[in-house]
Amino acid sequence: MKMKQQGFSLIELVIVIVILGLLAATAIPRFLNVTEDAQNASVEGVAGGLATAVGFVRAQWEVDGRRNTSVILDGTVVSLDTRFGFPTGSSNSSNTSVTAMTNQTCQEVFDNVLQSAPRNVLFNQDARDERYTVRVLGGSGGSATAIDGTTVNNIDLCVYHQVASLVLNANNGIASPAPDLDTAGAKGVTYNPGTGQVLSFSND
Repeated sequence: MKMKQQGFSLIELVIVIVILGLLAATAIPRFLNVTEDAQNASVEGVAGGLATAVGFVRAQWEVDGRRNTSVILDGTVVSLDTRFGFPTGSSNSSNTSVTAMTNQTCQEVFDNVLQSAPRNVLFNQDARDERYTVRVLGGSGGSATAIDGTTVNNIDLCVYHQVASLVLNANNGIASPAPDLDTAGAKGVTYNPGTGQVLSFSND
């Protein structure tokens, strides 16, 4: 007895393809949202960790009597501005002014106050294998009142951009255009060494 073999009809195949297309159309946005949510959570986590570490530096400075230009945090020397008590660099740079921050001193703050700082490079370096870029925006931190009551203007602002939210040059891995607070689609963290304020941001 011969067995008659039957395949799927064209209509059945079309129906299956349509169903798969509908499933893909509803599932893909959810996967995209999961990725974006993970990036946002990462930024929030870094912001929270940095804010806590900055608070520890300030607390140690208070304990030391508000006189030192540096404190020791977990065996690491962290420089600070005695007018405010928040970190401004490390012993490598010995920067003690909130109006003299550089890309390097912002990086020192990030690397030295966080126990396990995410991999990072300066904003004008190859960032393909990194998680954050570091940049100082001169004078963008506004003004703050020092402990002696005087007002200090043109405080610098440290900006830590999440690499995953930046567009990198395919040839050299450098963020293009150079990221700032207005870069479209960028996510990251800002640190103000005059107020100690740490904020996360997203330009979605």
